[in-house]
Amino acid sequence: LNTSDIVDVISESVILKKSGRNFFGLCPFQSEKTPSFSVNASKQIFHCFGCSAGGNVLSYIMKYHGITFPEAAKMLARKYNIVMETKEIDPAKRRQFNLKEDLFRLNKAVMGIYSGELIKFRKKGDNALQYLKDRGITDKTMETFSLGFSPDNWDTIVKVLKERKISKNIAVQCGLILERKQNNGYYDRFRNRLMFPIFDVNMQVAGFGGRVMDDAMPKYMNSPETPVYNKSRILYGLHAAKQFCRQEGCVYIVEGYFDFLSLYQHGIKNTVASLGTALTPDHVRILKGYASRMILVFDSDTAGINAAKRSVKIFMNEGVDTRILVLPKGNDPDSYVVKHGKKSFDELALDAKTIMQFLLQVSIDEHGLSVEGRIRVLGDMKKQLILIQDSALRSLYVKELAETLNIDEKAVLEKVKEQYLSRPGKGLFSRDGKQEDAKLESDRREEQIISLMLNHPEIIDEIKNKKVVDYFYSEKLKSLATKILNMDLQKRPFITNVMAGMENTEDQELVASYAINDFCSEQDVNQTLLS
Repeated sequence: LNTSDIVDVISESVILKKSGRNFFGLCPFQSEKTPSFSVNASKQIFHCFGCSAGGNVLSYIMKYHGITFPEAAKMLARKYNIVMETKEIDPAKRRQFNLKEDLFRLNKAVMGIYSGELIKFRKKGDNALQYLKDRGITDKTMETFSLGFSPDNWDTIVKVLKERKISKNIAVQCGLILERKQNNGYYDRFRNRLMFPIFDVNMQVAGFGGRVMDDAMPKYMNSPETPVYNKSRILYGLHAAKQFCRQEGCVYIVEGYFDFLSLYQHGIKNTVASLGTALTPDHVRILKGYASRMILVFDSDTAGINAAKRSVKIFMNEGVDTRILVLPKGNDPDSYVVKHGKKSFDELALDAKTIMQFLLQVSIDEHGLSVEGRIRVLGDMKKQLILIQDSALRSLYVKELAETLNIDEKAVLEKVKEQYLSRPGKGLFSRDGKQEDAKLESDRREEQIISLMLNHPEIIDEIKNKKVVDYFYSEKLKSLATKILNMDLQKRPFITNVMAGMENTEDQELVASYAINDFCSEQDVNQTLLS
């Protein structure tokens, strides 16, 4: 923990910019357009002024990746090439930690088996390798992404698990085998398929995707949810694309493995794929840590348009700069870049539509621009306009809609307001009014004292002597202050020591809040104590 730098660690998943003593970025734990997430390098803490998340570098890793303390400590140790000294931890947490480690190791071993099967075909010239060649996938790409092949057998992986004496519990939880209902045996989930290992952002094999090489259904099959594979948080190719997303400030989001591989292979490396599942708010928040603009790339067929329409609400709610790129008829990202190349794709992307422009065009294509058609278009668009929380941006889109439909701007705005007023909650034309009431003066003083103790620990002895904490009104703040008073003043850095001594997330977040908000300057110290 003392070796790590919190700015360095958090910068891997949040775009941070320095402002004064702190670094600021968009919070990865909530939807926001204006940065409220703060990181202090000297105090080695983070705090979000919007959602109150806060803590030290381990707290961040645990919350961001949804993992336990031992897993976070190991991840940090791996980053800094430190041999981690293990201490006794809760048996349940140890079992969970060990299970995940076993699953990662097993997935890596199975990836090697599948890759080995594909390498054999290079000598035989078998159909799996030929299929990849026909799709334009090079040997280098196959190697970079460890593509493989699952043999057309029922027990290839079952035999491997038996040979390695893998427990039945781990074998089933890895998602690679299934239990037979009749004779209590097991069989392979993936058979006679091209295999795509799915890596998490830490380069560990979390799961697999498999594709048939004919018209059999289902065409694609992915690993089920496991303790290490969470579909709502993992995007195919992000482990390889993240540095390029940072460089370009932009990320292309496609739907399939081959779409991703073709774009990446043609030099469009700031690309990820959604693994054929619906995009989630977690996906978008993760991507916000690597790029400020996102371009969704879809086919122009009905399925592609419908997929785009389903996705846009998530991006609007997350307040991210989003564009929709609908490819010319008869093309998907894979076929387009193979036929026309990177330059043509880049030029096409320059004309990608904003979400509202896309939705407007879809509605016009459906209803036309007759009098009745324009009324229906307005009916579609007013439902989307109320979702825009930025009043200036909403006003610009209202104006654009009015000009496109040749309807008076005031009439459009009136329709939008009617739609807003008909919704329960009515909280979109003004901020969601759930703000806390102003704190009582006593609470404010108590918060100031806690902030002083954290930022000026030399005052703690004086606070103890005067028994200041005995006079606290807030039981929560009194409890927190008492914990701080009991900390070892000789251990430095003090705030890091205090954070490590907090027993629950709520106390950690409070400490981060009061530490990053230095309520008082040094000249206020005596005045605060005297009062």
